[in-house]
Amino acid sequence: MPLRRYIVIKSDGAEGSEFEVELPADAPDFTHHPVTREACRRVLESPTLTTKYGDGAMKQAVSDKRLAQAGFQRLEKDGKGGWNKIN
Repeated sequence: MPLRRYIVIKSDGAEGSEFEVELPADAPDFTHHPVTREACRRVLESPTLTTKYGDGAMKQAVSDKRLAQAGFQRLEKDGKGGWNKIN
């Protein structure tokens, strides 16, 4: 489901806090905050697809388990000029 971003419109017309909601593509946009019932408008932005190269995919690709399966070792600095083996 696509993630939609909204911004609350205060009674004086100023912009308030932002919130995000996952809604089906065919669902209509909110005109009021679903919890506080304050007026809101959708923030239009370009769609982002980060399924293949997003943060989550990259973290999974270089996980300790996958590195060990590929024959690599993960090392971290110990702060004393040396290195500690992680996997």
